[in-house]
Amino acid sequence: MSEPEQHHVWVRHLNGIAEELMRLTVACDVRLRDPGVVDRIIKNDESVCGKRNAIGFRKLRRLVIGTYSSLNKAIDAIGPEQTRLIADAIVEKVQALHDSRGFTAAESGKISAGMGSGEKT
Repeated sequence: MSEPEQHHVWVRHLNGIAEELMRLTVACDVRLRDPGVVDRIIKNDESVCGKRNAIGFRKLRRLVIGTYSSLNKAIDAIGPEQTRLIADAIVEKVQALHDSRGFTAAESGKISAGMGSGEKT
């Protein structure tokens, strides 16, 4: 068993965060990995969105801020190296999913109004 698999609770938790971040970035048409974007989200700069989605942006901002808290808790619980391994694996998985599906701003319309439920239409 690889070391990240030993921490399945943290893998599941951080995976859930990554999936919701992906949904919200698509819904708001935000390029989260572009330089300065996370800081702009934290500073409540809604102009970072490619399309207007006030509710989605509020959810995205809360989740971005909450992500730091979750990562810090993971570091305290399982250590920085294990947290890094889990985070790197999640980023790689999300990027591959993103690339394979070719997500674009047009995909935003496929996210249901109940984004918190994780359902797609």
